[in-house]
Amino acid sequence: MTVMEAINKVHLQICGISKRFGGLQALEDISIDIQKNTIHGIIGPNGAGKTTLFNIITGQIRPDQGTIKLDGQTLPYLKPNQLVPLGITRTFQNIRLFKEMSVMENVLIGQHVHTPTPILSIILNGSKARYWEEVAKNEAENALKFVGLENKADEMVKNLSYGQQRLVEFARALAAKPKIILLDEPAAGMNPTEKANLLRLVLLLKEKGYTIVLIEHDMKVVMNICQTITVLDHGKKIAEGQPEMIRKHPEVIKAYLGKGV
Repeated sequence: MTVMEAINKVHLQICGISKRFGGLQALEDISIDIQKNTIHGIIGPNGAGKTTLFNIITGQIRPDQGTIKLDGQTLPYLKPNQLVPLGITRTFQNIRLFKEMSVMENVLIGQHVHTPTPILSIILNGSKARYWEEVAKNEAENALKFVGLENKADEMVKNLSYGQQRLVEFARALAAKPKIILLDEPAAGMNPTEKANLLRLVLLLKEKGYTIVLIEHDMKVVMNICQTITVLDHGKKIAEGQPEMIRKHPEVIKAYLGKGV
């Protein structure tokens, strides 16, 4: 592989990211290359800095040092709504849905950055507004069909099971037309059947050309679907590699996996 080929395979680069909260060093000089069309796992014990890293990548907090690059281009500090059009979306460890709204309405929110409707057309219900409304609805319907919730489009989110609400959040991220999807503990709270379905969906997304970055405590999920795993502990990267290497890595076993894994 040439140098240029190697560069072209890197989709998202986390370069020397550090973040301190008061006296707590949450992240220290973290660098990770996320390859295109892969599932990249980020694991570590509670407090390792995983969600802080996600929050920096998605523009929710600023790093003290370091940069984020997308397809080789350094990103300026952007807010989450500015990053979504560039192709970066996420789900959250704690579900963040509008539970008094319908499933369809929640998923349509993921489409708003791709509907450049003039304000006047919206007010007057003009042809452009109607066109983009139809486009957004079709995209939302496709996302719901992908996760298997097309029959729940008109259901209030608060009436769905926890596992179904997770899938609504997943569908909303897909509706935003991402290149990269960051999943923060997507299997948390799911039963074994729901986890198996989630695993199937994530693998299918990879087959469709998406890049997935996954935080997950369920090691069965991580080891089964990730091509590369990065391990954080107390804000530092202690290991990175393929699942079999991570499974046997002495520092990982000591910090996280436990003896006998």
